[in-house]
Amino acid sequence: MNISYNWLCQYINPGLKAHETAELLTSCGLEVEGIEKFETVKGGLKGLVVGEVIETISHPNADRLTVCKVNTGSSELAQIVCGAPNVAAGLKVIVALPGTTIFPLSGDPFEIKKSKIRGEASEGMICAEDEIGLGESHAGILILDKDAVPGASVAEYFNIETDSIFSIGLTPNRSDAASHIGVARDLAAVINTRIPNTDVKVIWPEEKTPAIPDQNPEIAVEVKDDDCIRYSGVHISGIKVNPSPAWLCNRLRSVGLKPINTVVDITNFVLYEMGQPLHAFDAGKIAGRKVIVQKLPAKTKFRTLDNEERILSGNELMICDSEGGMCMAGIFGGIHSGVTEETTEIFLESATFDPVSIRKSSRLHGLKTDASFRFERGSDPNITVKALLRAATLITEISGGTITSRLVDIYPKPVGDTELTFSPVSFARLTGVTLETGELQKILQSLDIRSELSGDGQLQLYVPPYRVDVKRPADVSEEILRIYGYNRIPLNEKINAPLPPAPLVPMEKVRNKIAALLVARGFTEVMCNSLTRSTLLELYDQPPVAVRIKNPLSSELDIMRPHMLFPLLDMASYNTNRKSNNIRGFEFGKVYGATAEGYTESNKLALILTGTRQPEHWKVKDEPWNVYFLKSLLENILDVAGTDRSRWKWDTMAVDSFINQQVALRVKKRVLGVAGAVNKKLARTFDLKGDVFYAELDLEVLDQILRIAPPVIQEPPRFPEVRRDLSMVLDKNVSYAAIEALAFETERKMLRRINLFDVYEGDKIGSGKKSYALSFYLRDDDKTLTDKDIDKVMNRLMESFEKRLQAVIRKS
Repeated sequence: MNISYNWLCQYINPGLKAHETAELLTSCGLEVEGIEKFETVKGGLKGLVVGEVIETISHPNADRLTVCKVNTGSSELAQIVCGAPNVAAGLKVIVALPGTTIFPLSGDPFEIKKSKIRGEASEGMICAEDEIGLGESHAGILILDKDAVPGASVAEYFNIETDSIFSIGLTPNRSDAASHIGVARDLAAVINTRIPNTDVKVIWPEEKTPAIPDQNPEIAVEVKDDDCIRYSGVHISGIKVNPSPAWLCNRLRSVGLKPINTVVDITNFVLYEMGQPLHAFDAGKIAGRKVIVQKLPAKTKFRTLDNEERILSGNELMICDSEGGMCMAGIFGGIHSGVTEETTEIFLESATFDPVSIRKSSRLHGLKTDASFRFERGSDPNITVKALLRAATLITEISGGTITSRLVDIYPKPVGDTELTFSPVSFARLTGVTLETGELQKILQSLDIRSELSGDGQLQLYVPPYRVDVKRPADVSEEILRIYGYNRIPLNEKINAPLPPAPLVPMEKVRNKIAALLVARGFTEVMCNSLTRSTLLELYDQPPVAVRIKNPLSSELDIMRPHMLFPLLDMASYNTNRKSNNIRGFEFGKVYGATAEGYTESNKLALILTGTRQPEHWKVKDEPWNVYFLKSLLENILDVAGTDRSRWKWDTMAVDSFINQQVALRVKKRVLGVAGAVNKKLARTFDLKGDVFYAELDLEVLDQILRIAPPVIQEPPRFPEVRRDLSMVLDKNVSYAAIEALAFETERKMLRRINLFDVYEGDKIGSGKKSYALSFYLRDDDKTLTDKDIDKVMNRLMESFEKRLQAVIRKS
């Protein structure tokens, strides 16, 4: 559930910052799982100022450009080159000065910098509405009112609001907190209990009771089923359904709702304000001018607002007219009775339904709505009329219209307070917290629970109906503790606890993660000797300066290893000579060297593979190792380490003279890793007859990457990912890496990953050609992608492939 901090502050003045408020809410059981920044316009128009165009002259080197002198509120006029056709002297405009980041409606945000355009200096940008996210027009620059003051903030001019949105993980028992006023009620209780000398009140919206004529209802109501606990309604005529005003749209967008029209938006606003679901029917479509609350026979067909035909079981509570169902009570409206732009009269419903009935029907039809979320947990039957009048007032103020008759309010069996006997002594024994009776009563009063002290020291409690979860003394104890503060429960004088393990240094954590991955892939960690024989230096074309041992124990151990490969080949030789041919090993170790300045050492990760992937088996074909497996494995290792893939890339430039089929990982000009097949001649030197594959990572370079760009923890995406496939024919020398690099260069925002799922070479496409079939995965973190958005990205990608790689796109 989303709660807007700005909206919350309309009902309570906590005197706290957003993050402080979030901490208090979490501590009282309304766990704030995350705080998200919300801006009515992305970027909040920060840094944009009002400018006045003082002078314009044609650009000397471009017919369609204009050089403008603009007053931006500073002592000197700014010179800005503008390409808009409607720019002219005397206009008030929006100016992005150098250093300002603007957020266009489409495309990535970018920073405005001083530049030269066709030889003329430009110190900013005069903006069109789509360039700053205010609208979709790009016909010209956005012109402001004449009374706009140069240098003034554009964010203030347009009343741009910045908000903090709390994502609250509401537990199923807390339906009373499923609204801004419900959250404000808990917050006030916590503040008044925990912060000395405070008396914060919940500020309910001002009650403006509209004029209600004393005449019979325009729409009659009949309740035929006990699952409807209370039904209230009112008829409003003469309304005009329009788009909602900005303040209302902003309130709904802040909690993740899309504005629809004034009537629907007001019902959603009151839902999130008070927690009472409402529903508006087009009164002109109510057959017989009568609303009947009943259950329809099993197998009755009913088409809901999502245009799905649903078969009723006979147990769903329905809101009907004289001809049939109009709405699935407390869950979802019908397609034929909803409010549209042509609606001129409505019947506004506010009701309370049996939670069990709503929960069963919602689950049966797989319908989860904001209304069912609250009704199936239990709503407050005593607030239906209050919420109804609140919505009716807003509708008459915003959409016009008048209330034409008395309110309908059918409440045959009023729900009273739950009465409990509560013992302060039992509370202290249960919780370990001893509170004075007066303090207990103060906390209970802040929760709207009335209390009376009896002669034996017990408290007689009266719990309001909206607290559906408070039915026993233990529930009351929980309520008192969460408001009092679990962190204030006294601890015992003696506490036993084990000593925590010593914290690992960052790189040690990375090494542990890598080792866990490799072991899970069937690798064995080995520890080879750091000493080796100097005769191996003869294998180099240009031998390195080795670190020699002054008094070696033997000629076989007379230098520090200059390469991780040699001891691993010794290990592989030892094992294959003993009929253990399938080896997959890894080692964390150091290599050593000498320079004029002294000795050097560097941390490495080395991997070695021999034999086949699978043990010999009658059903599984022997499959040898290859470079592609090693390349994929190194990528997995870097993912586990937490690196950003954009920081490194593959190439085939030779790095290690001992490795064939070589691919190298580079970070700018530094080598991060290398993989390939061990030179056959070198393998035979170690008495190894089959293929040997080797990979190496430089952990020093990896450490530097992680220090420069440490892993960032991100929330899971809120919007779905979309896949689009593309097949293309290219020249044989075009690598997949080139395709991938060009794709991410072309689309930086929405393209998340690419997968190559088919490669074809053959006579059907001609010699010197190959066909790639690729999947492109797209996602926007701000919205659900539409077909229009997806097609725009894919067309841009295809255009790049055709232009830069001379690809021929294969269309089905």
